[in-house]
Amino acid sequence: MCANLTVDDEGKRIINTNGRAVGVVRDVDAGVAYVEPGPEMTDSIKSRLRRDRDVADGMETYQLDEDYIDEITGDEIRLQRF
Repeated sequence: MCANLTVDDEGKRIINTNGRAVGVVRDVDAGVAYVEPGPEMTDSIKSRLRRDRDVADGMETYQLDEDYIDEITGDEIRLQRF
């Protein structure tokens, strides 16, 4: 799927292929979502996403490019298997 990430996607949960929430979109810029990982985000997912920047509270974020997205719904973004 070719997703079109916008600021409207900020705050949406990131859902892995097993249906578990693995993070939350904190920011979207130029078609890239910056995701704050949750406790369910595995090292496998983290290794495929690029660690990007620290936010004010020191929480690490990861870049989620549109290529990794299977579906965007009203309240969540579902990852494709990668």
